[in-house]
Amino acid sequence: MIQIKKSIASKEEGLMSQMKKLIKQTPISIIITYIIAQFLPVLILAIAPKSYQTEALIYGTIFSFTAGAMVMLLLNQRSTIKNSLTLSPSAPRKQVVMWGLIGTLIAFASQIVASLIESQLLGLQMESANTQNILLTIGKYPFYLIIVSIMAPIMEELVFRKVIFGFFYDLTGVVGAAVISSLLFAFIHADSHILLYSTMGFVFSYLYVKTKNIATPIIAHILMNTSVILLNLN
Repeated sequence: MIQIKKSIASKEEGLMSQMKKLIKQTPISIIITYIIAQFLPVLILAIAPKSYQTEALIYGTIFSFTAGAMVMLLLNQRSTIKNSLTLSPSAPRKQVVMWGLIGTLIAFASQIVASLIESQLLGLQMESANTQNILLTIGKYPFYLIIVSIMAPIMEELVFRKVIFGFFYDLTGVVGAAVISSLLFAFIHADSHILLYSTMGFVFSYLYVKTKNIATPIIAHILMNTSVILLNLN
């Protein structure tokens, strides 16, 4: 009986040790941080007084996404991710910035083409429900722009390009990795414009491959989101 208990305790210790090692891996840590950042506002909302539900959700999201982005940037600096992209030399800083700017223009052009295809062939409205809801929120709570323009792009690029695209890059090749990561990127936005968001994912994946530096798609994503919001605000 004692030996059985020791055996069970030993297995539990081994399992806990494996779990700790798994969590310490950068991809897992980044994904866990992303999930926590998504669900923490819901927990804040649950404990907030009924008269402050909206404010709790908005400011809880601002806090959660800001903290999440900062933690993920720190994890990226200490990254243990190893694949063909991370092991390749990064483009020089000037090229990273230049392609970030060029990528913003490519993203805009791709977005227009995707929107036209969705509206003309698929019968979808050109306006994104997700974008419209964000615009309404920013109109009432201007600080929310920080989330849409900066924090969300940082987190999404680290999750969908650095981790997911990077993971599949060596397994399926660039096209397969782009398809998988871009579709996941589209679905997470919970919007009917799957083609639109997938197209953005393809552009950001291309920028990452082009420069071998995750900062490039982050720059393009930030500039694109900021421009779209500012152009649509009344």
